[in-house]
Amino acid sequence: MPYYDNPGMLQVQQQTWAAFPPELRARLHVILVDDCSPRYPALPHIVPTGVASFALYRTDKDVRWNWIFCRNLGVEMSSTDWLLLTDIDHLLRVKTLRRLLDGPLAPDTAYLFSRVDLPDMIPYKPHPNTWCLTRKLYDKVGGYDETFSGFYGTDGDFRRRLEKVARATEVLPEVMMRVPREVIADASTTSYTRKEKYDRENVRRIVGEREGVENWRPRRLSFPYTRLL
Repeated sequence: MPYYDNPGMLQVQQQTWAAFPPELRARLHVILVDDCSPRYPALPHIVPTGVASFALYRTDKDVRWNWIFCRNLGVEMSSTDWLLLTDIDHLLRVKTLRRLLDGPLAPDTAYLFSRVDLPDMIPYKPHPNTWCLTRKLYDKVGGYDETFSGFYGTDGDFRRRLEKVARATEVLPEVMMRVPREVIADASTTSYTRKEKYDRENVRRIVGEREGVENWRPRRLSFPYTRLL
């Protein structure tokens, strides 16, 4: 899970983890990657939650929209066969966590989630970049391409590559809960303007440059970082 100046949302996440039944917390491993937050670093806001393990990393270079590297780093440092990749403004429910821990889940399938909007639990479209999949399948895709770091609107690249190597992508009926900024002010970043013209131009350029490149692989783990916890 990436973090970028989200102390309020981090507090809610930690309260959610701490409230899980002990038998679920004992099987939950959390890796948080602070994307070089300039104002509110994550470290001072970390509290014990009783999860099986918790690790905090921080990127050493502040790059616009570098959640891409944060996810790659989190996966690299993970020790479990199954991964949950999501954003800090999405909360797990007990029922959803039980499904992920106890299955059944197919190792050659990538899973998305149904979603509701807090506070009223209103149904919302599935998040296109929250995934449950195996580490083996993630590595088969190659992870996220950090050539896109710095530009908004790039999560579709991972999804398209994933759909080519997975047997299927499936939306689970169990939900993730989305927290809008109207509920928690720092639930998602307002530091950068979204959908700038140069974002679209650079994304098209990058996609074009790699077309036809023999044995192309995503750029991965290309930024400096520090482990804090």
